[in-house]
Amino acid sequence: MASKQSTVERILDAAEIEFGAHGFVETSLRTITSKAGVNLAAVNYHFGSKKGLIQAVADRFFEPLSAGMMTRLQELNQQSLGHHEALVKFYQGMMLELLSIARRNPSRLALFARLLNSAYSQGQGHLRKHLTHQYAPVFMLLMQTMAAHMPSMSHEQFFWRFHHLLGMMIFTLASSESLTDICAAEYDAERSLPEVVQQLVPVLVAAAEAPVEAIDRLV
Repeated sequence: MASKQSTVERILDAAEIEFGAHGFVETSLRTITSKAGVNLAAVNYHFGSKKGLIQAVADRFFEPLSAGMMTRLQELNQQSLGHHEALVKFYQGMMLELLSIARRNPSRLALFARLLNSAYSQGQGHLRKHLTHQYAPVFMLLMQTMAAHMPSMSHEQFFWRFHHLLGMMIFTLASSESLTDICAAEYDAERSLPEVVQQLVPVLVAAAEAPVEAIDRLV
């Protein structure tokens, strides 16, 4: 049993790093098996396919994250708060749960954000479908909580607002290591990951509260 667990963990560790560094499409199973010190049969045996491995890597992040967010959302929705205060608590709670991903390794949060970006940018429809199905209760509660405290808008407007907010988080978190290096070099300011994440909260709240505008053509 220990041997099986060790093999699974080695594959997942290698896949997490390679997918985060190079994306899902560019990363081959051969590269992952080489890094993990296993053969291709081991990947097929434990995960069934490359898609199965991609989903398993995502689950390692989403299982603890969704459990923590579910608890925070349920507690938030039991409180009588104004919309602004609720959004602040919502994003503060989300940032704390995201930081828990990086508790043992600060690079994991950037890795997680890059994996999320790849899910959208590289046509990984199977992964979005898997996550939507696997974590439907927490996704539904998250959307309902956000919508309850944001300006009234159509479903399409909420779709765009949600993904604009997600885009800000993904870019900042995926680039956090590079951004902190640039900040140190240009402003002589050493910023920790918690400080970077903390700065996101008021920006996300302001964007969530922004007035709803009609979608007009720029040209």
